[in-house]
Amino acid sequence: MNRRALGFVLFLACALCASGAWANTPPIAEFEVHAGEDGSPNSVVFDATVSRDADGTIIAYQWVFGDGTTGSGATKAHTYPNVSSYTVLLVVTDNEGASHLVRRTIDLNRVEPVPRTPTSPAASPTAPAVANVPVGTYVGARAPEFAIPDLNDSIVRLSDFLGQVVLLEFWSSGCPACVSALPYLESLRRAYGPRGLVIVDVITDHNYRGAGNLLAQSGYTGFVTLRESNPTMKQTMILYGVARVPHAFLIDRTGVIRFNGHLSFLRGETIEAWL
Repeated sequence: MNRRALGFVLFLACALCASGAWANTPPIAEFEVHAGEDGSPNSVVFDATVSRDADGTIIAYQWVFGDGTTGSGATKAHTYPNVSSYTVLLVVTDNEGASHLVRRTIDLNRVEPVPRTPTSPAASPTAPAVANVPVGTYVGARAPEFAIPDLNDSIVRLSDFLGQVVLLEFWSSGCPACVSALPYLESLRRAYGPRGLVIVDVITDHNYRGAGNLLAQSGYTGFVTLRESNPTMKQTMILYGVARVPHAFLIDRTGVIRFNGHLSFLRGETIEAWL
């Protein structure tokens, strides 16, 4: 190929990229559920190998089982505490970072047996391993899981909010900038809360009760307010690499970070893009 032809090919490629003709197509999440091999009515096998991606590869499968637990993998065996109905959520992510979410309610009284076919993942020892989207605190990474108490000492996990967009903010009542940012935080909640945005604020104060009272007295009762388990060690701040407050993260419906920085730099259009 001569230089002129090569130049034309490169020009065409750039034009296609700019026009969106080569835009990534998101994957499609689907799953089947079958009875577990042990015969217990509480045990099932979830199979997401029926999910597909038209122009790439699915690299991560994340489950929320509806009983307060989560898991990952293309196929997943799970045992429930009771024979009942549960709402199961599956998020798949492809090699370009696009994700899709599907939610289904299953009734353990009506689960079919595991199919015995040559292509069944349960019968195939060569099912491919699944790579996970890396966990980190940079934009594009999967947000680190945490499990910390709220003001009533109930444990709350980040994975509890899969399927919703999370604005996670670290703040302190002794920080003037943090207190000044509260009206803006509330305005975001009012504007985008009905469309799926959840405000999760982590109090870093030693006197977390006082900080909670400040929120309540100011009328900010719509946030999910959590506290550091150890306000001296501040493990969650360390986990997220937060050096000073206020600091915010926007986490999409699949658990991937889409913004990392000072709350004042987070604009409505950024939130809009992920709702």
